[in-house]
Amino acid sequence: MIMTSVVTAPIAVAKAFSPGHITGFLEKPPRTNDYLHAGSVGAGFSIDRGISTTVKVFENNQNCYQIMINGKRVKNAEVSRWIVEKYLKYLYQSCYIKVEHEVSIPIGFGLGSSGAAALSLSYALNDALDLRFTSERAAQIAHNAEIACKTGLGTVIAEFTGGFEIRTGIGGPGIGTIDKIRVDDYKAVVLCIEPIYTKSFLNDRFSRSINGLARAMLSKLLVSRCVDDFLNISYDFANRIHLTEGKCKAPLKCLISRNIACSVALFGETIFTLVPKENVKKAVESLEDFHGTLLVCNIDNEGARGI
Repeated sequence: MIMTSVVTAPIAVAKAFSPGHITGFLEKPPRTNDYLHAGSVGAGFSIDRGISTTVKVFENNQNCYQIMINGKRVKNAEVSRWIVEKYLKYLYQSCYIKVEHEVSIPIGFGLGSSGAAALSLSYALNDALDLRFTSERAAQIAHNAEIACKTGLGTVIAEFTGGFEIRTGIGGPGIGTIDKIRVDDYKAVVLCIEPIYTKSFLNDRFSRSINGLARAMLSKLLVSRCVDDFLNISYDFANRIHLTEGKCKAPLKCLISRNIACSVALFGETIFTLVPKENVKKAVESLEDFHGTLLVCNIDNEGARGI
């Protein structure tokens, strides 16, 4: 049940943060009803912009909740609703839960916003409700929510881990495997042009079109462990599934003409590159005249955490 207002003071408050994330390439496995063993292999990186979520718990005679995004009440936050309702099942006493998402990344542009909302919410609920789940178990609930709602595959385990990561084994946190590579001297330059809804890509047709492609790319990247190889492989992947055309074509061409490797985020009409700090100005100048939201981010090496 969703409640619209409450007058008492909260009995518990907790806050958590999850970084956003960009996936360069991935492979979707066959369907399974076991959410924890579902997911994807691939590679990407977490950014220091993301979602902070505050959970406030109030005494109440029935279970109910309210979800807000950047100060506005919402009713269609599917993943957040899934997680709150899951946590309510663990409680012995009724309560009212107020969820406040503070979002610092564009939603729907391939920056991992649904995974970040799920992960930060799960961490905050675990703390506020004093359930004492491990961080891994709280992250598994977030992963299950994304799989159930079809809003992501490997985003949660990547944001749980942080850094520049190669996802080598399918599954949620504690099940999937990740090779994490620290890249302190790089910044992400990102141009968000237009959103794409992830559900439209996570279908059988998409899976067939890239069958085996990502595995070969993964093998190459595991050998080189190189940022430029990641960017070039990601561009090849995006090109093969026709994401480098349309509104993405011109900004990609501009970056490439200046010898800046780049690609398109999965899934959004979003251009990204990783460059050494001394090349940030060059990358920004290449993109600043194009329509969209331009972001310059650090790599988040810590992953999701309470704050």
